[in-house]
Amino acid sequence: MYQPGERWQYNAASLVLGVLVARAAGQPLGVFLQDRLFEPLGMRDTGFVMAANRVGRLPTEYATDFSTGNMEEVTITGPDVWTTPPPFPSGAGGLLSTVDDYLAFARLLLDRGVHQGRRLLSEALVDAMITNHLTPEQIADGGVLLDGQGWGYCVGVSVTPDDVSAPGRYGWSGGYGTTWFNDPKRGLVAIALTQVSDFLFNGGLTEFNRLVAQA
Repeated sequence: MYQPGERWQYNAASLVLGVLVARAAGQPLGVFLQDRLFEPLGMRDTGFVMAANRVGRLPTEYATDFSTGNMEEVTITGPDVWTTPPPFPSGAGGLLSTVDDYLAFARLLLDRGVHQGRRLLSEALVDAMITNHLTPEQIADGGVLLDGQGWGYCVGVSVTPDDVSAPGRYGWSGGYGTTWFNDPKRGLVAIALTQVSDFLFNGGLTEFNRLVAQA
């Protein structure tokens, strides 16, 4: 679609990186992540697939149907989707997780790749993940998805100070009404998993960021 470096694309680079990691490791992406990250971090509930007898733990997702104005259950990714391994484990998304597991990974980044005295990620990798790699023009091309943020490796990076963030803050908000960011200057991790997509645009996300900034 574009030459490398010409324009920022939301998922393209992450999809390619997931394939490269699997090929370099000589094993499926999910197995690599389990061995290198999830198991050492104690992330017991994170993966691309879930046993059928455990899908009852999955929360229901809701979003407003704009044709009716009513909030309704979203069924496109129901429990049955998660009981079969995906044909293409994606480096851009598709992992199930919990707030506890998410917090474990967020703390790993905040601690610059070290967990309980054991280095799981190199400092150089963490720096690359949480450092903006986009030009101002590329950020502008990102539109509503970037919303003025820069981009590290799979995380948005704050590049300008405002009322709820400061340069160096990094994280991402997801379409299922989730948000996470680390503020390394304050040693702060903030996570909200609402499972209501409207949270992103009905003022909920803005209010969450404002309250975190005041904490």
